[in-house]
Amino acid sequence: MSRRQPRGQETRERILAVALSEFAARGYHAVSIEDIAGAAGVTKGAVYYWFTDKDDIGRDLQHDLYERLARDGLAALEPDADTVTSIRRALEVFVDTLDNLGEAQFFLRDAWTIPELDVGTIADGQDALALLRGVLVGGMARGEIVALDPDALARVLFGALTEATLYILTTGERTATLAAIDHLVESLGTGSRVADLMPAAGKGRRA
Repeated sequence: MSRRQPRGQETRERILAVALSEFAARGYHAVSIEDIAGAAGVTKGAVYYWFTDKDDIGRDLQHDLYERLARDGLAALEPDADTVTSIRRALEVFVDTLDNLGEAQFFLRDAWTIPELDVGTIADGQDALALLRGVLVGGMARGEIVALDPDALARVLFGALTEATLYILTTGERTATLAAIDHLVESLGTGSRVADLMPAAGKGRRA
């Protein structure tokens, strides 16, 4: 993460914006600190004032982007709705935000293959897991979703969302991916929600 925050914030933001454009256009490994400084109209010293190296810039960008995705998704949670509906809505908004990231999508797609950026991804993932677990525990307590181990369920759902994100970034298949996520989340529901997911023939045999 970047080391300093208080002054010259506009310089830091310009460096990040230019770095994102360069990474998206040319690929992460093809861009150097010199390239970023030149495109931003600042000296290498100014870049190093804010960031320790290129990977530090990449981690900050990745963190900011995933923070935006998580923020928009969490804001879409509906306190008055049942847990399944609320989670589905949050994931839909998450995917919508992902769709609207523009050139940042190219950077995020490449970032999955860059080990040096893993530290930031892991930290952000732990925060998201804790939030998801809290939502699931609340849903189980209200009898809205099946009672399973909340830690295991949170990790399975988070893993599915991670793979769904990568699939959308690499293929652009938003509709099919969102349909699969919706079905997965719906399967967590209790009562009529579960019955609605069963094939017609299956329902007939159980009647």
